Amino acid sequence: MIFLLATLALASAADPLRDALQSPAGMAKLFNHFESEQGRVYDSNEVKLRFRLFRKNVQEVVETNEQELSWTAGLNFFSDLTEDEKKQYLGFNSSMEHPVGEQLPASDGPLAGAIDWRTKGAVTGVKNQGSCGSCWTFGAVGSIEGVHKIATGSLVTFAEQEFLDCVYEGKRDGCQGGWMQDCFSYMQRTQRLAPSSAVSYRGRDGSCNYRGKANGLKAKATGMYDVPGSESGHMSGLTRGPIAVAFEVTNACQQYKSGVLRDTSCRGQANHAVTMVAYDSSKFAIKNSWGGSWGNGGYVYMARNHHNCKLYMHSAVVTLSGNNPGPDPTDGPNPKPTDRPIPDCKDEYSTCGLYQDYMCRYYVSICKKTCGAC
Repeated sequence: MIFLLATLALASAADPLRDALQSPAGMAKLFNHFESEQGRVYDSNEVKLRFRLFRKNVQEVVETNEQELSWTAGLNFFSDLTEDEKKQYLGFNSSMEHPVGEQLPASDGPLAGAIDWRTKGAVTGVKNQGSCGSCWTFGAVGSIEGVHKIATGSLVTFAEQEFLDCVYEGKRDGCQGGWMQDCFSYMQRTQRLAPSSAVSYRGRDGSCNYRGKANGLKAKATGMYDVPGSESGHMSGLTRGPIAVAFEVTNACQQYKSGVLRDTSCRGQANHAVTMVAYDSSKFAIKNSWGGSWGNGGYVYMARNHHNCKLYMHSAVVTLSGNNPGPDPTDGPNPKPTDRPIPDCKDEYSTCGLYQDYMCRYYVSICKKTCGAC
């Protein structure tokens, strides 16, 4: 009996959220800590609403984790927001007309057991869209950054702000949502995209005035592929680089902290755009745009063999080829040719041989052996 009580006490002590639900003073202390951590400042009237929302989220997190699912829930910046406020952090508008790309060619060989573009240096750090519905720009830029790295060998952190300012100029406020494919079309039309070092993210739609501003694009934007709406289609798509995808964010997803999410609560349409960067035998790795403090270091891992709330329905990957015909005038002089022999002429990725036609059309620089470009 004593052992049982000690075990129960130990289990309770290991879960401060459950303890706080049993103690008004404990909940107040937890909320005060949350306010400080999140930088919240509320007046005496608003704080009552925020406290109720926070306590409700604590209850939901505890109940979720008691189910011992494949993932764990936690508190984060969503934990005292209203439903309308939470929607401001989304932004994929599935009802809008959008450009359609060529269907991604079917794979003509066996797929790799795992692909992770983070380990190849083709993924930048996690970013934060803030309370502007600009996720569609972040989902697109994540794909562009990866494919640009594969095509040129240069990982550039591109500016979502240019898409936010320019893609829907004169038509709609970019913070009210959009499509990743419209970003790819804009880039193909203009052959430019500013690096974030030259244009910082402001989190609001501004004037599209980029004449004379730095262009970070070092390859020609040739279009996009629409990715087939299946798990295998996305595994195949990831051989080309990170993919812009969209899915339905639910309350469960907003509370995600770690593990492999298998969300069964979705009932609506896709409402949030992100970037798929990896897969293995059990999951897909999704780079989000809610900052590094959300989820698992800014990522959510989604289960394979699961619908994942329409994750496979609206996906595309950008295509880049060769050198950008409009080089940045701020670039320095071209490097002088060297007489030194190339020490190793080889393919950097195993997919070079599997997808020779495609890789030699778009990614000669990393498939030199297969493409005869030594």
